[in-house]
Amino acid sequence: MNIDKQTRYTASSDFFELRGSVVMKLSAEAAIEVCMIAADRGLVIARIEGGIWHNPGFEARVDCIWDGIDPPTSVEDARLNNLAAADFVVSELDQHDTFVITAPSIHGW
Repeated sequence: MNIDKQTRYTASSDFFELRGSVVMKLSAEAAIEVCMIAADRGLVIARIEGGIWHNPGFEARVDCIWDGIDPPTSVEDARLNNLAAADFVVSELDQHDTFVITAPSIHGW
């Protein structure tokens, strides 16, 4: 893994290529894209933690945590869950600009 912990990533492809679950800080736009395509890649969004980017540095906020379903799950249930995750990110845009996504395999941790 070559994830720079002092970088806010803006491309959803980085999340999948670098296996950014749990550690990668994502812009809101990238986080929404990850949520929208994760099920097609066999992932379910289990948690989102949001906060504020200080360039560099991430301030995690306890008032911006979303918990989804745990695997194992079906692809269809993962899609519905991940859509709700994307909706959560959208709902937080006025206060938070950076998100950390935990996305295990739909088959289990």
